[in-house]
Amino acid sequence: MNNNSFDHHGRDNDMRLQAEAERAEREGLPAGRDAHVDRYRLIVRALRQPLEPQLPADFDTRVAKLAMQRDGDGFEDVMISLLLLAMGVGALLYVGPSLAHMAQSMISISLPPLPWHQVAMAAICIGVAWGIDQGWTRAHRGSRQF
Repeated sequence: MNNNSFDHHGRDNDMRLQAEAERAEREGLPAGRDAHVDRYRLIVRALRQPLEPQLPADFDTRVAKLAMQRDGDGFEDVMISLLLLAMGVGALLYVGPSLAHMAQSMISISLPPLPWHQVAMAAICIGVAWGIDQGWTRAHRGSRQF
């Protein structure tokens, strides 16, 4: 069975129906004579409709103002930050020994074991600094210029 001839005839039929629909719309013929042509007539009518109005000129300014006027206390931001921090620490705990072993096998110098208490203290210091920054930003939110 030759599928190419079917596709060719189907395309020709579609083109004929489209041409008939365009002619029927141009001449204002009544609908209902051929259901297939009527379907194409709907498409022809839709394509002749004017486009939706464009966005207003100050659309970007209004969206930026709305973005800056976020409501809420930032609870979601804090929770997401804590989740990301926990994921990072978990990944470091999970992959750290493998990375240390791989690094030792790649270089001839033996690496000392990772001091986890110092890593934990560094993470706490980063968290405290981030918290201070967030508090400072919230306290001075009204004076920001963008």
